[in-house]
Amino acid sequence: MKNLYDIVIIGSGPGGYISAIRASQLGFKIAIIEKHKNLGGTCLNVGCIPSKSLLESSKRFFLSEKYSKSHGIFFEKLHFDLEKMMYRKNKIIENLNNGINYLIKKNKIDIYKGIGVFQSKNILSIKNSISLKEEIKIHFKFCIISTGSKPLKIKNFNYHNINNKVIYSTEALNMNNIPKKLIIIGGGIIGIELGSIFSRLGSKITIIDSIDRIISNMDISLSKGVQNILKKHSINIQTSLSISDITLGKNEEVVVTAKNFQGENFLFTGDYCLVAIGRVPYTKHLELENIGIKTNEKGFIIVNDYLQSSVENIYAIGDVIGGKMLAHKAEEEGLHVIEHINGKKLNKLNYHLIPSVIYTYPEVASVGYTENEIINKKIKYNIGIFPMKSLGRAHTNGCTDGFLKMISNKKTDEILGIHIIGEHAGDMIMEGTVAMEFYSSSEDIYRICHPHPTLSEAFKEAALLNFENRSIHM
Repeated sequence: MKNLYDIVIIGSGPGGYISAIRASQLGFKIAIIEKHKNLGGTCLNVGCIPSKSLLESSKRFFLSEKYSKSHGIFFEKLHFDLEKMMYRKNKIIENLNNGINYLIKKNKIDIYKGIGVFQSKNILSIKNSISLKEEIKIHFKFCIISTGSKPLKIKNFNYHNINNKVIYSTEALNMNNIPKKLIIIGGGIIGIELGSIFSRLGSKITIIDSIDRIISNMDISLSKGVQNILKKHSINIQTSLSISDITLGKNEEVVVTAKNFQGENFLFTGDYCLVAIGRVPYTKHLELENIGIKTNEKGFIIVNDYLQSSVENIYAIGDVIGGKMLAHKAEEEGLHVIEHINGKKLNKLNYHLIPSVIYTYPEVASVGYTENEIINKKIKYNIGIFPMKSLGRAHTNGCTDGFLKMISNKKTDEILGIHIIGEHAGDMIMEGTVAMEFYSSSEDIYRICHPHPTLSEAFKEAALLNFENRSIHM
C-alpha cells in the first residue's frame, strides 16, 4: 500500500525526532508529521536552546561586570550588544536544526509538513497548516503523538494585545530591546530563567506567584534558597498574590493588579508583562474524538504504563500527556515506546528519577523525592546538607552560594532524593541520579573517592552527614 508506515510520529520535538531515529535503527519504516517550518519543536526553536543561549550570554556579562575585578581583570567601557546576543542564539538554533535534518536524512525518515488529523486508528490526513486543506493521506500500524504544549493564558479577563505589552516566552526570547521594568507572572522555571536573563542585562524584575513560594514543585529548601539568591540579585519576589487585572496605564506602561488572601489590592507597573504560568497540551486539529482517544479534564492525553492511549496502537509522549514538561522526559518516553513496539519487555518508567534543572546562577537541580513527599509517605529519613561555601573549588570559582541536600531512608540508608543549589548543579545531579538508579546508600557515596578540588566533593560530605551525622569540612 502506498504511504504505509510502521510508525508515524506527529511532532518533531525531542521526543518525536529521537523516537524516529531509534525506530529507524531498529528497522521500522518511519514518517514524521511537523506543522512548523523547522524540526526540533519548542525545545530547540523557542524554548530550551534559545533560553540557555541567552542565559549563558547574560551570565558572562553579569560575571564580568560584578566579579572580574576580584580576579584582577579590568574592562574599559564594558557593555553588551543585544543584537549580537540574539544573532548568536539564532545561529545556534540554525546549526542544531541542520544537525537534526542531517540525522533525519541519514536514517531515511520521511517528513510531511502540515497538520496530522486522525481519520481512523490507522489513517492520518495531512492538512496544510494555514489553509487546513487536505493534501495527502498516510496509513500506519502505530502512531506516536508528540505534539507538545503551548503557554497557558490567564482566564477570565481580556488583556491580550495591549499594544503587544503582554508577552509569553516566545516573544521574550526574541525581544529587540531590554525593558527597564519587567513584570513576570509565574514563579516556575520559565519565569525564573527569563527573569534572570533580563535582570543581568539591566531590567528591574518583579516576579508574582499565586502560591506561597516560587518553584513550588521542588523541595522547599530549594525554593527558599533560590528566593534568597534572586533577592540578592535585586529581583523582587511577590508570592501569595492572585492576578485580578492587566491594563494599559499612562505612558504605555502595563499595570498589573493583584490581590492577597485578605482581599488587599497591589499594583505593579512595567514596560512589559511576561505571562509564564504554565503550559497546556497542544491537541488542536488532531480530532482525537474521531477515534475515541481519551483526555483528562485538563486536556492531557490519558496513557497507561506503556504510554498507550485508549486506542492501543496509538501512543502519546512528552508535554501532551502531562507530568514534568521536560525535553529529556519526552526523549525517555519516546525511546520507551519504540522498545515496547519492538516487543521488548520493559518496566514502567521511573518518573521520580527524571532530574530537573533550573539554569539560574548558580544552577538548581533536583532528582528523587522531596522532603515533603517523604514525610507524606511516612518514611523515617536522614538528611545531610553540605554548604558549597565549605568547598575549596567553590571559593576558587567565586560562587559559594548554595548547598547539596541528600535525603536517605533512616532504616536502609538508601538515597531517596538529591537537591542542589550550586554552580554546575545541572551536571552534578547525574551522580545522584545514577546512584539512585542503582539503589545506592549514602554510605556507598561516601566510600567512593571524589577528586579534589571539585564541587562533587559535596556529595561525599553530605553522604557522611547522612549516615554518621558528621562531616569532614564542616
